[in-house]
Amino acid sequence: MKRISLITLLFCCAFSVKAQQNLVLNGSFELNNPIVDSITGLVNCWNDFSPIADYNNTIFYSTHFGDDNTSTLWKIPCLACTPQTLWGEIAKDGDHVLSLIGRDELVILPWAPDDTIHLIKQGKISLTLDAPLLNTKRYRLNFWIKDPPPEPNCIYQKNNYINVGISNYEDQLGRHLITSNYGNTIWQEYTYVFETQMEEEYITVTVGVNDTIDYAVFIDHFVLTETEEPLTTGINELNGNNRKLLKIVDLLGKESKPKQKGLLFYIYSDGTVEKRIIIE
Repeated sequence: MKRISLITLLFCCAFSVKAQQNLVLNGSFELNNPIVDSITGLVNCWNDFSPIADYNNTIFYSTHFGDDNTSTLWKIPCLACTPQTLWGEIAKDGDHVLSLIGRDELVILPWAPDDTIHLIKQGKISLTLDAPLLNTKRYRLNFWIKDPPPEPNCIYQKNNYINVGISNYEDQLGRHLITSNYGNTIWQEYTYVFETQMEEEYITVTVGVNDTIDYAVFIDHFVLTETEEPLTTGINELNGNNRKLLKIVDLLGKESKPKQKGLLFYIYSDGTVEKRIIIE
């Protein structure tokens, strides 16, 4: 009788573990169509000038809907713009990680060569789920981020963070869930427990934008499972309380004062831009 009970218990445990499968179809970016660089001969080692179409044709079950030149798939170790030894740390899961890049570019206006405007560019991706989430069901999301190691010849290794959400559309950020802390050069894990509201089908990720000119963050190993754990409270809101106003510009891109009349653009450190019309 004890043996039968033990077998039954083991069967139930095995079934329980199996049921907690990862609902993110390609959360570690291992499912991809290899690209061999004609110059370096390396597989899946892009530079940061790869267009969005390359990403969407290479990484399965994921869509890049950010700005051009803001995502890179790395096979680690990988020869980048610096010696391979600086990029030789293994991925958190498998062989690949994704680098999301953010930029605050200074653009010269054609009609006003003496003036420049800040153009915020962000890497934004969605990760397809196995099926639409069950309505009002509780789920646990885990993911990992890190900064690229410090390098002498590249400028996009500066501290960075990401915003993670849940969406019904592959090209929209949807409902915000969590904002990570600024990245570190060692892998950091984040966990967030939430309830669904609209039977969402995608996890969304966007890189943050701070006051640096050019920077990136590695992301890897997104896992979504059903759970009965308590909901996460007191999440870190970098893009809420701590965002900074970078600049106020007018329609021509000239820096303006807050009280100036007309259409003004408020550019913030989290990548958002507010349009305000000042009448009086």
